[in-house]
Amino acid sequence: MSQATPQAEDLDRLTIDTIRTLSMDAVQKANSGHPGTPMALAPVAFHLWQNHLRYDPDTPLWPNRDRFVLSVGHASMLLYSLLHLAGVKELDEDGKPTGKPAVSLDDIEHFRQINSKTPGHPEFRLTTGVETTTGPLGQGLGNSVGMAMAARWKEAHFNKGNDKIFDYRVYALCGDGDMMEGVSHEAASLAGYLRLSNLIWIYDSNRITIEGHTDLAYSDDVEARFHGYNWHTLHVDDANDANAKALEDAINEAKSHTDKPTLIVVKSIMPGARRTSRTPRARTGRRSARTRSRPRRSFTAGPRTSISTCPTA
Repeated sequence: MSQATPQAEDLDRLTIDTIRTLSMDAVQKANSGHPGTPMALAPVAFHLWQNHLRYDPDTPLWPNRDRFVLSVGHASMLLYSLLHLAGVKELDEDGKPTGKPAVSLDDIEHFRQINSKTPGHPEFRLTTGVETTTGPLGQGLGNSVGMAMAARWKEAHFNKGNDKIFDYRVYALCGDGDMMEGVSHEAASLAGYLRLSNLIWIYDSNRITIEGHTDLAYSDDVEARFHGYNWHTLHVDDANDANAKALEDAINEAKSHTDKPTLIVVKSIMPGARRTSRTPRARTGRRSARTRSRPRRSFTAGPRTSISTCPTA
């Protein structure tokens, strides 16, 4: 990764903080949803989309695009914010451009409302840019393995010699809830057996669920299990934007592997709320204006009062 200029670093920080504030305000206005995960994983998602994910905002169905699966579907505002800021264009039911953004600020203002393009969990074909419907934990990971298998099939049938028509990767963002589900491990076992090196999972191991700390019912050594599944595993101790180099290095290393899929384990902490960030209350629900303003003070965007005044980058 090239050395970023101060101006570029400021813009990166502004974009990350805008993802956070959009997520906070959309959940607040809807009086429903999950702001914690989008706020905590904004740096991870930003650096992945900005520096690694290969896609064309003007051609969302480009066949050789990288696929991004948000297996933590309850964190849907993270994906909607990314689609909004990336300028992804909307397609109609026939796959033709409508000239509108896939997710506008108005769509974000109507998060979780009836007939909205921004439902509580992402839905395929309802919102352009959503690669697969996710919600039931673990299902997105299963779908990502199917996508990686499909990519390998396309490579085998259409690539000739050095002419590579298909060489895309599949990235999935997942959490503790996904890893608790059996489907994720069955899918991981198959991916390891098939040596799907085009598959990269980023696992947010924050050790918290809505019900409480994962210690209540879960103590698996996930990395050990994935070694048994024939995966590479990498570790990033701090998922926050201040430690972007570690994340960048991990993704680059994952992309360099050609023999196995890779699991990147990251540790996230919700910014501006370190005392409560590892509690169920921090991950879901409506907050008072005072509580919301606390993390805002640490953001480039600064305190705001309405979703319509959130900055865009």
